[in-house]
Amino acid sequence: MLRSILEILYLSSIIYISFLYYKLFLNVVKLRRKNKQPLGFKNEKLERAIRAHANFCETVPLNILISFILYFNNLIFFSLLQTLLLATGRTLHAKAISNIKENINMRRTGMRLTNYSLFIGIIGIVSYMLQLIYFNLQYLMNTT
Repeated sequence: MLRSILEILYLSSIIYISFLYYKLFLNVVKLRRKNKQPLGFKNEKLERAIRAHANFCETVPLNILISFILYFNNLIFFSLLQTLLLATGRTLHAKAISNIKENINMRRTGMRLTNYSLFIGIIGIVSYMLQLIYFNLQYLMNTT
């Protein structure tokens, strides 16, 4: 039962991250159309929207890849924690950077949570590697 709840929460966070990406993308498109600016930027609001989307695209793929590795190796706790931190961090960062009167503390918090997300993923993978080593050593000792 607990596993099902964790999986539902994990998959929900992946869906949320996907919708956040889509929202940031649409925001850039909307501002480009509004400002009739097909390439580049001459408007600070458009520049901020582009950077919010670009920062998302720069940080999320590696985190999602690591979370999938953890998820498919039954380390759901790590993958859930990683995606929750990632979703929260990217949301805070996008809100802060998109606003012309930027809240620098919110932006920093978003960046920190994103970095913590990556760190949790790395801890999860190292934990999985240690499990592999341990069980392979156990197998070798029991077969000789």
